[in-house]
Amino acid sequence: MLTILAFILATAFPSSSKTSWMRPESFHLSIGMSRSDALGKLRDGGWKAQKGDDASHVVVDYSSTQSLTLEFRKERLHSIRFELFTILSQIGGAFEEEKAYLRKAFGKPKPVKSKTMLLYDSTLPNIMAVVSNDPKSESGKRGLGVLVVRYYDPLPAK
Repeated sequence: MLTILAFILATAFPSSSKTSWMRPESFHLSIGMSRSDALGKLRDGGWKAQKGDDASHVVVDYSSTQSLTLEFRKERLHSIRFELFTILSQIGGAFEEEKAYLRKAFGKPKPVKSKTMLLYDSTLPNIMAVVSNDPKSESGKRGLGVLVVRYYDPLPAK
């Protein structure tokens, strides 16, 4: 009976959140960890990492509309970029949800003139969230919006 209860509690419950997966801790990752540790954490979590645009990038398809891209510099995790693609009418709500999470977790973002970007550069790692919700953009013409949240080390590799 205890085994069944433990299994039920360990099973992920469906979430109405569109952005809760967009966190390094969701994948047990942290900026600065070694490439082998990062890939091992993904593998242990059941995620299949694929080669990205070049040898320094690794891509994981979370779903058909969600992905993450890891960038390595000198065999260390330099950035994690979470990407959400959804219909244009829903992307604004996802951005608002992410803004609320980031504000609660990290406080006020750096003041910027853009209403489609948030920047946290007083914390390590730095965090940037950008939404593309313009119906005249290339993806907007197809009815798609994009939300990108990037956690990254602002210092160049030594």
